[in-house]
Order: sequence, then structure tokens, then C-alpha cells
Amino acid sequence: MVILLLSATAAQGQGSAPSSDKDFGAYGRGAAENAMTEFAQCVVRGTPAKVADALKTRPGSPEETASFMAIANGRKGCLHQGKLRMKGHAMRGALAEQLYLHRFTAPLVEPANPAAPAPAVLEGENSYHAYAGCIVARNAPAVDSLIRYKAGSEEERGAFQRAMPALSSCLAGGENNRLRIDRAVLRGYLAEALLDFRNAGSG
Repeated sequence: MVILLLSATAAQGQGSAPSSDKDFGAYGRGAAENAMTEFAQCVVRGTPAKVADALKTRPGSPEETASFMAIANGRKGCLHQGKLRMKGHAMRGALAEQLYLHRFTAPLVEPANPAAPAPAVLEGENSYHAYAGCIVARNAPAVDSLIRYKAGSEEERGAFQRAMPALSSCLAGGENNRLRIDRAVLRGYLAEALLDFRNAGSG
């Protein structure tokens, strides 16, 4: 199986979240996503603190790229074969998802809060992070459940449907109404937003 590669220019394209099948190489989206998940699981099991530190860097920054390069070089045993090639946002999303599942083993059980105000946009935060933060604020339990399901599964699609009111309301007005983002990329942003939400003690 080919594992996608994190290069020195991995952070480029952080603001351009739409993805296409060509981003996943000749082996296709499914194989690439499985490889990224397995790598991220292995990294988080071995060095969760380093992953947490990497996620504190600004998306798309040289610091983020350096952190991801260090993780990839330091955890080469997590690669079954080949090299790791993935865009910065894909690496960040895969690591955020696995760190979340590592830290919060029990599902989040609380009512959705559809009237929650959209969180303030932080300095350096792009529109996709802001959108994900709004979705989590309004229906964190649905996002928690979809993160626990395999990407592309029927269960994940059901969780996205349960989160649909939040997905729609957070797109209404402002810059977010022009976002273009696919399911796999959105999942990564949601994982990081959910991790921030739980770490802040909001759920």
C-alpha cells in the first residue's frame, strides 16, 4: 500500500480546503485515507504530547510544517512501507482525529445547542476552522459520533445528517456561504474543533 508523503511544502494549500481524488495518488482515496488513519493512530499512541504541540501551531505556518516533518521523521516505524505524502491540512486533520479519540474514549452525551453563537474567529484562523468551530458549538454530540465512525461509512453519513442543521446554519451569511469543502477535509477540521471544544471544558 502506498502511504502519502509530507514534503517540505506540505503547508501550502492550507487555505484551499477542497480536495479531489488526484490528491490521494494512484491508490485512490480509500487506501490513502486508511493509510493516513493507521499512521496517525501509531503516532498518537507513541507521542501524544508532540501531536498536541503540533496542533498548537498556526495552520499553514512554517512552524506547523516543521512540527509535522519532525513527527514523520521521528515515527518512521509507523510507516509500513513507502513514504508519507499528504497536504498539511490532511496531516493535521488525521492527527487531530486520533488525538481526540485517544483523549476522549467515551462518547460525548449532551443536548445539541442549535442557538449557540458562532465562536469568534481567532487571529490567523481560516474560514474552514471557523466553520468547523461553529458546527461543533451547535451540535458537538453529532460531530463526536461521526468522528468515531469509519470515514465513508453509512454510520458516518448518518452522523453528518444529524449534524446537517448545524452545517447549514453555520454557512448562513458572511464569508462561510462561499466555502467549498469535501467530506474528508471537513472531517479533519471538525476533529480539531471538537478537540479544542473538549479541551476548553465546554463538553
